Amino acid sequence: MEILLLRLIHIGAGVFWVGSVLTFHLFIQPAVIASGPAATGFTYQLLHHRRFSVAILTSGLVAVIAGITLLVITSNGLDPEILFGASRLGFTVGGAVAILSLGVGALYLFPRTRIVEATIGGLLAEGRPPTPAEQELLAHTGREARAAGWVVSIGLIVAVICMATASYWGLFL
Repeated sequence: MEILLLRLIHIGAGVFWVGSVLTFHLFIQPAVIASGPAATGFTYQLLHHRRFSVAILTSGLVAVIAGITLLVITSNGLDPEILFGASRLGFTVGGAVAILSLGVGALYLFPRTRIVEATIGGLLAEGRPPTPAEQELLAHTGREARAAGWVVSIGLIVAVICMATASYWGLFL
């Protein structure tokens, strides 16, 4: 029963995490950039009031913690022979890639969303357009966030592919 509950939590949080990252990176972010200053209110609503970046980070943390717990339970306490055996290797590789993706998202991407949120919040509160320095900060932070978004998106796609095909790795290894 414990494994079933952990799997449901892991898969549910993982689906939300991967889906949210890909939706934001592939659709929302490009639309916001194309909309220019007109998207300021939407961006602030999404980041501050809806706490979208916090929801993404939280779902990633829940998915990874549940996944690690599953791996510990099903590998007899992280036994290397089981972890790196053909039947488990896909889960091990997928988990490692997901953890790296979470690290990039949490330590690099998330702080940049907070910078954007704080800057836009100040502009909206004061009812003024951005200064040249604020424009440069938003542009620079946006470039960094887009690059990190690609790293996280590709990492999560690789993790999903590894985990979805893990039961077949034994056929080829």
